[in-house]
Amino acid sequence: MKRIDSISAILIAFFILFQLPAVAQNTGTFVIGTTHTIQSKVLNEARTYFLELPESYETSSKEYPILVLLDGEVTYHSHSGILKQMVQGGQIPEMIIVAITNVDRVRDFTPTNYLTNLNGSSAAENQKTSGGSAAFLNFIEEELLPEVEANYRTNSFKMLVGISHGGLLVGSSYLSKTSSFNGFVSMDPSFWWDDQYVVKQINSTDLEQIKNKRIYVSTADKFENFDRIPGVFKANINAHELFNTTLKNKGISPTHIELEYFKEENHWTVALMSLYHGMQFIYKGLSMKNMSSSSMDQIKSYYKTNYNGAYLPPENEINSIGYAHLSKENHKKALAFFTLNTTNYPGSSNAFDSLGEVYMLMGDNENAMQHYKKSLALDSSNENAKEMIRKLE
Repeated sequence: MKRIDSISAILIAFFILFQLPAVAQNTGTFVIGTTHTIQSKVLNEARTYFLELPESYETSSKEYPILVLLDGEVTYHSHSGILKQMVQGGQIPEMIIVAITNVDRVRDFTPTNYLTNLNGSSAAENQKTSGGSAAFLNFIEEELLPEVEANYRTNSFKMLVGISHGGLLVGSSYLSKTSSFNGFVSMDPSFWWDDQYVVKQINSTDLEQIKNKRIYVSTADKFENFDRIPGVFKANINAHELFNTTLKNKGISPTHIELEYFKEENHWTVALMSLYHGMQFIYKGLSMKNMSSSSMDQIKSYYKTNYNGAYLPPENEINSIGYAHLSKENHKKALAFFTLNTTNYPGSSNAFDSLGEVYMLMGDNENAMQHYKKSLALDSSNENAKEMIRKLE
């Protein structure tokens, strides 16, 4: 279990700045997402969600992962900002954000009807509607995700993010046999619920089904702001630890589950750091290690099996490997890697330019001309392609 003793100064500054009202020299509305309503047959009610598309969406033909964010009316703006910063920093890929707003979070996020607080006192009034998370997860899987996938370009990788009771729902989804999510960020979750119900759920879970999924769980230690029995939240920390160790003891790889301990944070302040570290954990395997020394088959297999096959080998890295082989005059291997890029990125002028170069060095001027012309057609400003075409003519 990783321990964090202090929050990053960068995140503090970002959080403070992000909470300030937007100020502009020109009057107008600053919009970062759109509001949608879906009439749920599963829940028999209308549900609202915010949807934010990646910056490149309108100028690209790419497909994007989906990130579903719970407690959307509270978390959307700050969490969307963190995610955008991470995208700009190259830490995570662009994604479609879907932030669901609440109707009855106790009902929707909890797996059982449980009428007792963490400290043992009665919660008959506050938790009387609890126990509806199975229906809410069905709403997400059967109605919300299909609507998003039908209207936007999405790939096969999906993430679910939530805190507290929302984190409990994330844990339930991770263990559910009907879940289509692949990445999970559970922030200081209420795993204490109903005598650690979600921890016990592990025993009835098909571990083969979840072995390739990634889940990040955070836990907070400081609870001075809670008017409850001192030390009672240790029970929740114990549940987090038991969830983590039980899964690892049953064979879930440490590369696919992480519990991070924020000693100096409480239940309210842990969210943004958890999101930042959680997304880093989810995507830390996106770039294949030792790719330059790996075979073509190894590279293809890695990207086919990781992240549900949603991501292709990075164009720039494959291009670099191709040129490394080209510098050693290993034309056949270079040809294979450059061809892979044109297959994976048919809209890339640079990919076809590189393929034209290797054909030209191999003395196959016909194929060289064909691919340089294709490169120029994709980018009319490609001066190298123009020059090579003149030489070949």
